[in-house]
Parts: sequence; C-alpha cells; structure tokens
Amino acid sequence: MLIYSVAETERIMRNLIALVLACALGLVACDVGSTSPSDGGSAGTSSAGKNALGGAAGATTNSGGTSAGASFGGASASAGIAGTSGTAGSAGSSAGGQSASGAGGSAGSNAGSGGVAGAAGSGVGGASAGAGGGTPLPALKITSDIASIEFTPVLVAAESFYAGTASVGEGGIVTLLNDSTVDLGSNAETQSLRQSVNFPNLRIIFTVTETFYRIVASRSAGVATLADLKGKSVATIPNTSAAYYVDKMLRTVGLTDKDVTIRSGSAQTLPTLLANGAVAAVTLWEPSPQVAMDRIGSDAIEFQDRSVYREIVNLHSTAETLAKPEKRRGIVAFVRALIQAQRQFREEPEKAKPRVTKALNMDAALLDKVWHNEQWLGTLVPDLLDVLVEEDVWVAAQTGRTPRTRAQLAPLVDDSILKEALAGQ
Repeated sequence: MLIYSVAETERIMRNLIALVLACALGLVACDVGSTSPSDGGSAGTSSAGKNALGGAAGATTNSGGTSAGASFGGASASAGIAGTSGTAGSAGSSAGGQSASGAGGSAGSNAGSGGVAGAAGSGVGGASAGAGGGTPLPALKITSDIASIEFTPVLVAAESFYAGTASVGEGGIVTLLNDSTVDLGSNAETQSLRQSVNFPNLRIIFTVTETFYRIVASRSAGVATLADLKGKSVATIPNTSAAYYVDKMLRTVGLTDKDVTIRSGSAQTLPTLLANGAVAAVTLWEPSPQVAMDRIGSDAIEFQDRSVYREIVNLHSTAETLAKPEKRRGIVAFVRALIQAQRQFREEPEKAKPRVTKALNMDAALLDKVWHNEQWLGTLVPDLLDVLVEEDVWVAAQTGRTPRTRAQLAPLVDDSILKEALAGQ
C-alpha cells in the first residue's frame, strides 16, 4: 500500500482533476465506457481514470450537459460541462474529509429539463459523482395558428429552448381536442370559451402572447370618431377575438356590434376591402391592420384603447394529458422553455425578430411597425378568469346559450403547470 504526504496527495488530485476536465472538454482523447441518462447521472469508465490511484474517472453525457467524476480513496469529485440547456457545473475533490472546489462548465439555463450538470462532490467513503442530467424529456406535439405572430414564441421555445423534441404544426386547440396524439395547442381565449363548452377537459396552462388590437378606418368613408362607425361596415373575422374587440370598442361610445354591419374577411383580404372602399373600417390581429394603414396612407385613422381589451393567446392541454406523469414532466419543461423564449422576445428582440419574419415570411420593416402591439410577460396572466367571465357573455350570445358562471369557468384555468415550472428554475 502506498502512503502519500498531504502535499503529494493534493498535487495528485489537482493533476487528476485537470485530466478529467480535459477529458470532459474533449481536449484529450477519452475512451468512454458507458453513459447513463438516469436522473442522478452516473460515472462511466474512461482511460483517463482506470489507473487513477485506485479510483475511477468517467464521463456521462446527456441532453442536459456532461459530468465527469473522479474518486480517490472513496472521495468524489465532479466537473460539470453545461450543454445547451445545462447549468454551470463545478469541480470539487475531497480526501480525508477536506474538500476543494474548482472551475465548472459554461453556464446554460433550463435546469431540470435535461438535468443539472456537475454539482461538486464532497465527503469520503464512496460519495457519488455529481449529477450529470436527467431522463430524456418526452417528445411533444403542438398545434397552433402558424400564420400569426402570436404563435412564434411557441416555435422558438420548441426549436431552441426545449431539451427534448417538440414539433409545432397547424391546428390550434380544435386539433388538440380531436387528435389524441397532440399534447398542446395555442389559441386566443375566445376559442377557449367556444371549445370548452363541448370539451370541459380543456385546460389553459400558460399565456403565450398578448396582442393589443386596433380599428383602422377610412376618413373618406366619413369616419372621424369611433361613434361615426354607426351604420357603416366593419370587416373582420366573425366569432373571433377581433370581432369581440369591435363590440368592446363600440360600447365605449354607447354602441354595440349590432350598430354596424360586420363584413367577413381574412388577414389577406381586409386591407383590400378598406382600400377599395368596400368597408369603412377593419380590425384583426397584426399585421393586417398595419398593411391596411399603409395601403390608404394619410386617409387612415386609428382607434385603439389598450385598457378595453387585449387578445390573450394561451397554451392549452387536456386534463387527461396533464394527468400522465411523463407527459406532464415534458409539459412543465416546455413551459419553462417558453418562459425563456418570451424573455428573448422582450429583452433581445434583435434575436427573436428574424425567427418571426422567417416563420411567417414577413417583411422585417413591417414587423418593426407592429412589434409594440405584442406583449410577452412569461406567465399565466392573473386576470384571465375575469376576462373569461366577461367575454363568455358575448360568446354565449353568438351561439344562443346561457353564459357560464365564474365557478363553472374556473376549472378551465390550471396554474399548476406554471407553478411546477417556476419551482424547478
């Protein structure tokens, strides 16, 4: 049995840790013997550690990051190299109960989605290597209105921040509710109210985007004030949040949507209807109103009151899907990814905007004009139930049913996923 002095022991451990870090960083060749995707991570074997004074050194790699561990006399050390979604790792070693910390890996975020990389090892008598990541996240299938700005945080979250695989396709919550292979869907709260009548298992779990609408009218059509719309034609898409906005705005001047003629159109046709004089005003989600304004130039007049209403596009799932532990784990991680995506939209728009223009095939200058009408707060808006109770009166009138009470609507909003996502950060 070899006996080493304290100084010699410390020198050996420093060299060993440097070798393990170099192995994990790819600076030296390592023959990794095994990998493990388990929650705690486990040390594999490598040529770097087979003869490390009776200890073992290894590396594990998964979606969350890479962790390398070394042992000497039963004490453990770990070095974390964060991957795309790992957090900063740290290296530590202990011998005879004395521990030291070293440099960790580069920092990422999304802790808990793909695992935390490289917590420092400590103690003696066989203490384990640091955590290297968790079980791979489940694949998720998401459907949205992929022609709107509002869905784009979902796309960015799926492509850049979710540690698992997530596909985003056309469909929204109608597809979610009719296709059991779909896990999540995004739509405005108006559609949540419509669909939840026949599908009481629908759940709103997070707010994706809030959009401030506006009515764009033509001065030459005789519109100088909002009240001038009485008896005139307004183009929008009936039974949507935009049509609801028309009613809400008209009520501020003593009118309702019954005092105008609602003309049906689309995002593409509304600007033309206004430019040709077929209608006096238009409203819809962006960028259609801006395109209409650009078409008629100085003849345009805009009416917007942000205190009256904003469209609330939410992420939805079903009670059955949320009750599946593995899917729920993935959905919690996806909400955490969506929070990160929204932070980018708020704080680094120069990174988010190119993603939006590419997804929608939109001109960058046009997006710049409407960007201020979008809002990404990274939460489930706290007044959502209030909005649903008030709005259901209008939605119910469209279909001739009785509005639901607050108690009846309350189960539609489920904040438990958000709470779990925030707790895991």
